[in-house]
Amino acid sequence: MTAQEYRKMLEVDFSDTNISEMPDLAKVKINPDKSQIERQKEYLKKVGNPYMVRVGNMKIKVRFVNNGISFNQAFENLLLNI
Repeated sequence: MTAQEYRKMLEVDFSDTNISEMPDLAKVKINPDKSQIERQKEYLKKVGNPYMVRVGNMKIKVRFVNNGISFNQAFENLLLNI
């Protein structure tokens, strides 16, 4: 996936997203025996937009600050906790 495709996903707004079409993050299962790269690919395949997720009946938009941890670090932390 290109940086431009990621930016496009980041720009998605709550009003542009139908919650019933979003996979529930609480139900997403990732195989822990796979490598980190394979887990990332599996996660992206299952959720689609990594910046706009759903947990139960709540939409969540993931944002990062410039001086915080990197997207890769945050993504790895997320995968370790699913």
